[in-house]
Amino acid sequence: MILKKSEGSAIIDTELFQQVLQQIREEFDDHLEAINDNTNEIQANASYISELDAKINKLDERLEKIESFLTKEHSFKPAKLPNYNIKNLTEKEKDIFLILYTLDSQNKKATYRELQKRTGLPKTLIQGYITSLIEKGIPIHKQYLNNKVHLKLDTQFKALQAKQNLVKLEQKTLNHIL
Repeated sequence: MILKKSEGSAIIDTELFQQVLQQIREEFDDHLEAINDNTNEIQANASYISELDAKINKLDERLEKIESFLTKEHSFKPAKLPNYNIKNLTEKEKDIFLILYTLDSQNKKATYRELQKRTGLPKTLIQGYITSLIEKGIPIHKQYLNNKVHLKLDTQFKALQAKQNLVKLEQKTLNHIL
């Protein structure tokens, strides 16, 4: 106990008080050291990422030179990516798309039943949303295995979506689903 009562006044046990302050000081020093360690690690990671970015830019330049050389010297024509014309999706369609995209990225089976479990929507409504997504330009492949429909996004589209956000997903959609 730090305080002692003596005839109407309080007396502080200074030795105990100093021990408590020393303990607090040590804890603050430990926290400060941990913060400094984290700061140093973050700075090292930022430096490493910067180096990687510079190397990627050099590789990109080299690839452009190789492509240019092949185009001029060997009539090389780079593969053209399909031009996806995606119509604006509703928020619910974006939700369904994001679940499908996530399942596909995790190599999990994307079935109507799985989409139903993740959204809580009836199967018929899920089927309607998938049809609507296809009609709006999302390339979804349907495969029938054991009398079940398995849904899969087109591989090129999925890669392009990751780079260019063709579907125009917003942070609020991502937060809502994830």
